[in-house]
Amino acid sequence: MLQSKSKSLFKNNIFKFFAVTAISAMLVAGLVYKFYSEKSPITDFVYSRDAESILKIFDKDWYWLVASSREEYSPDFMLKNRAYDRDPAHFGKLDIKVLRENNKLAGFTAYFNKKIYEGFLLYVGVDRDFRGEGYGEKLTNYAVEDMFANGCNIVKLITRTENIKARSLYKKLGFEETLVDGGYVYYTKYKK
Repeated sequence: MLQSKSKSLFKNNIFKFFAVTAISAMLVAGLVYKFYSEKSPITDFVYSRDAESILKIFDKDWYWLVASSREEYSPDFMLKNRAYDRDPAHFGKLDIKVLRENNKLAGFTAYFNKKIYEGFLLYVGVDRDFRGEGYGEKLTNYAVEDMFANGCNIVKLITRTENIKARSLYKKLGFEETLVDGGYVYYTKYKK
């Protein structure tokens, strides 16, 4: 009788141990998933939420982001129309994604299909308060992979010759320098 009770108690305790362990593992897995899925997610641009922060990045880093003068180019027009230029045929053609950290915009990327097989990375901008965290790399990788996933075999971009940090990043990510002309460097990355 004592042995039977002892066996029953042992089985009951083992069951409780495994049940608690399984529940704990699920909770930990859920917390880990929540932490990593919410940490710096890249999401679709929402004008009402993101435009003001992106326009501040443009304002502070105009020289690095735009080759035109402020009179010739309007980032707000680009954001409102999701267009890489003023041609109405291109309205809605610009993909704009944002990276948010602690409910703040840390950076953004904008890109488009120039041709059926060719994508163009127009912008990667990171707020100065969020630099040094690898967000530029995350945004660049995201844009390139999205263009490749949507049929592009080539992704191109242009940056200033003196933008050493960006050039280093693009080289690290597998972009090939194809041309240096008039203060600008042209890069190409091919889908593997």
